Amino acid sequence: ANAVRLYHAFGLEVDDDHGAFLDHAAHTGLNVLPGYHTEKANYPHDCPMYDCFDTWKNATAFGLERGFQRGSDWHPAVAMLILLNEPDFFEYAPKCQPPGAWCHVKAVVSALDGVLAAEREAN
Repeated sequence: ANAVRLYHAFGLEVDDDHGAFLDHAAHTGLNVLPGYHTEKANYPHDCPMYDCFDTWKNATAFGLERGFQRGSDWHPAVAMLILLNEPDFFEYAPKCQPPGAWCHVKAVVSALDGVLAAEREAN
């Protein structure tokens, strides 16, 4: 194996430092693909009307402070981010009214914007 995917590395606000794990992964040549807790997009109190900017920005900033950042960049073990897991299923969620693709499109675009904003503020 040359990579490991983490499904809930961001968004659950687990107050653990991930730096030692990422350091070990980098040392062994293992790429890390951290993901966000996608269900936050469907929680009533998060992502109002699927606007995930603040939720993803805060999750990213929290993670960067807990080992995912090295200097002014992502930790070198981080190969890519998994922004959302299967967002196409959002249109079947009770929160998505009226049902349609608008839910996952808005969630993806606003989540990416939030991640980019957190990166800008961290550097």
